Amino acid sequence: MRYPTRFPSRRGGDTTEFTLRIQQILSILLRHQDFLHEQQIADELAISKRTVQRELDYITTIIAPYQLTLKRKKGAGLLLTGTPQARQRLADDLNASDRSDWSDKKERRRYLLFELLRDRTPKKLYHYSRLLGVSESTAASDLEALGPWLRKNNLSILKKPGFGVILNGTEQNYREAMRRFISETAPVDKLKEITDPHAALAKAVMNVTDNGIYRLLNSRTIQRIDALLGEMNEPKLRQFTDSAYIGLIIHIAISVERMQQGNVPSDEQFLPLEEDGEDLRLARRILQAIEEEFHLHMPELELSYLLLHIKGANIHYTNVPDETVPTDLNGKKLINLIDAMIDAFDSRQAYMLRCDEEFIRGLFVHLQPAIVRLTNHLNIINPLLDDIKEEYADTFQKSIRAARVLEKGIGAAVSEEEIGYLTIHFGAALERMKGKTAFTRKVSVGIVCASGFGVARLMMTRLRNKLSAAVSLKTYGKGDLTPEVIKATDFFVSSLPLNRPDIDAVRISPLITQSDMSRIQCKIEEYAHIRKQVHREEGEKQPDEFVQELAETHKSAEEIAHILKGYAMYTADASLPFDQAVAWLCGQVAESESQSRQLYEDIMKRERLSSQIFPDQGFALLHCRTCAVSHAAFYTCMPSESSFSDPYFQGVGMILLMAMPAAGPTRLYTDLLGFISSSLVIDDSFNEAVLSRSEGLIRSELQRILKLYFNTLLIKLT
Repeated sequence: MRYPTRFPSRRGGDTTEFTLRIQQILSILLRHQDFLHEQQIADELAISKRTVQRELDYITTIIAPYQLTLKRKKGAGLLLTGTPQARQRLADDLNASDRSDWSDKKERRRYLLFELLRDRTPKKLYHYSRLLGVSESTAASDLEALGPWLRKNNLSILKKPGFGVILNGTEQNYREAMRRFISETAPVDKLKEITDPHAALAKAVMNVTDNGIYRLLNSRTIQRIDALLGEMNEPKLRQFTDSAYIGLIIHIAISVERMQQGNVPSDEQFLPLEEDGEDLRLARRILQAIEEEFHLHMPELELSYLLLHIKGANIHYTNVPDETVPTDLNGKKLINLIDAMIDAFDSRQAYMLRCDEEFIRGLFVHLQPAIVRLTNHLNIINPLLDDIKEEYADTFQKSIRAARVLEKGIGAAVSEEEIGYLTIHFGAALERMKGKTAFTRKVSVGIVCASGFGVARLMMTRLRNKLSAAVSLKTYGKGDLTPEVIKATDFFVSSLPLNRPDIDAVRISPLITQSDMSRIQCKIEEYAHIRKQVHREEGEKQPDEFVQELAETHKSAEEIAHILKGYAMYTADASLPFDQAVAWLCGQVAESESQSRQLYEDIMKRERLSSQIFPDQGFALLHCRTCAVSHAAFYTCMPSESSFSDPYFQGVGMILLMAMPAAGPTRLYTDLLGFISSSLVIDDSFNEAVLSRSEGLIRSELQRILKLYFNTLLIKLT
């Protein structure tokens, strides 16, 4: 027999799925016209009464479209009730299933794994042979073939004469195998469509996944847990990505049902409980709520399981504060690991990647839970993996090299799913690098994303590069679409359904296929030839767009003049340690002692986030945003010898200092100083001038590249 078997639903269009065991139980109920005890069904099928009871809730759901009900009477048992016609329709569908076979070896073994995970009581080989409709030797061969999959979760199949066949391993390994099995069998294309995990999530999970597989868990249990977490209204849970939130519900459902079945975990150590941190307090609140909802006593180890899942959950990067900067020892170790990963990814692009604060911060935040997952063998769903491998094949291969560095650093294997997420972060940074010199025009496009800072930036930077001067791009969360934003935007592109009749939106894939690009370009062409409607509130005056562009260009000219006028070359004692050299240089360029201290603190804060020493380029690039300056600034400082002697400098012979004001037009400052930074790599003449240690030559080349930058601004006005 084949599993699962699908039949047209009586509601029309949908399908109902029957496992072999469901078919067997329903066939018995159809044969009897009177009440039947659960134990009688169990005896006939040679299974436990508890296994029968686990199927009953699902049976109640799937017979409803047939206008049949399952009546339960205390002391009497079960009775299938409905018209003779309804009973016959169900019987016909069950008979149709009997004509199926298990010719698909992969599907047969998948079902066998399903049975091993759902029922851990010992079973004779004959039981599985009869269940699959194959010989005992074929069943034995199938069990052997499952070995490699099980070994990834430190499980094995134990066979003992007179005892039977059973899974062997710890409770932790068993639960993680269940999570992995559910993740692997969820249809990826359907998981991509889940956009709101906090609205009827349990229903969404049951609709978008293989119902037969998800019956490892009771659907009613999933629904109750989903409702319970929603009522708790925890801010941290709202930060979870879609797959992380779904995974949390599945994790709790597994724990609840294992406890209800009497499978209390042993005293094995899973994750040491930390001091009373916020994650631990959240885990305690959830566990207490679960105990009250299901009338269970959960052992301390369950708290450890739950804490591990919370720590390993991916979060929405848009909810992470910008000031998140690692300051502890673990943070420093992680930053060093990221540095090594960048070198392994592509040494030629390492400089530009290290200059991308957005990339460094995003990767740092992503790796914290990722390392928890990897070191504890937790699985993660990456519904975009196939698309990433196809659309970003070269970046994916480079990310594999970075993943090998990560593996060595943490002593754990990195799965393809995790490498896919690394590819998103590296890919977004590369797209930003490509788009440094892109121009914009008057068509305004808003990018709306469901979750994930890396994915959002990947969409924006790829569009910016592809569309060049065609558009002005801004990213928004679904809740950011205020009337003001809608008025200022021509149309939106989104990876999720917006269902907003008041806006013009184009639905696209997060990875933006060629077909998506064609639709977007057509829409841009449409709006490029339509006069933009100007929305004015009563009494509100809108500035003329050309006048505004002139003002911005004038401000850029002022900042360029300040940079050129303020530029100077300094010579520092080559023996100074790094921090003292920075403090000395800040004292030279700042106008007061208080400004010098502030500039030093901001530079060192940035240095803690990611090293600004680039020995392969021959210089250290110190840059920060600070209230110690009122205009953009650029300075150089060389050592009194050929290079600084402090090992922290790694032998570099030049310090470059760039600072932008903390207040004011941030995008203008970023574009201007970013152009200087990019020129250090892509403009050989400027790079050679900086390394020549000649103040006159550096000043001359700095003037040349800033004139080039200003010319690009003038072109935008024409």
